[in-house]
Amino acid sequence: MGGNGFLMENYFYLEHSPIYQDKYIIRFDYNTSLFTAGTSGSYDVFISRLLNLSYTDYLRYARDRLGAQLIGKNSRHVTVLYDYTAKPLVNLLNKRLEYIINERDFPYDYKEDDGKIELIPFDENEGNN
Repeated sequence: MGGNGFLMENYFYLEHSPIYQDKYIIRFDYNTSLFTAGTSGSYDVFISRLLNLSYTDYLRYARDRLGAQLIGKNSRHVTVLYDYTAKPLVNLLNKRLEYIINERDFPYDYKEDDGKIELIPFDENEGNN
């Protein structure tokens, strides 16, 4: 369960590479209906944004810090291949995306005064903008 009492969605998961033995690719679950329009490219850019990195910094981070193998240096899309040890990264991505979705769906802070709870929209709460 997530910290808010809801079950955490698994938006991202590790999938066996169809070509490279014992390697995995981080995939996005299209069945979540999060992005109904889909994409014409890779979700790796989305992953980089969830990590607050540029795409190139994400590729460097994956290679240098997580031991990922990068395939397709001169192609349109680079394939990032991980060992199964990337499971904590997948968990982090799921938690960050769940946090963003929760903030979108419930954009309020609150204050409590004598047992009365008052919801404060984030646009009125300077500390949360």
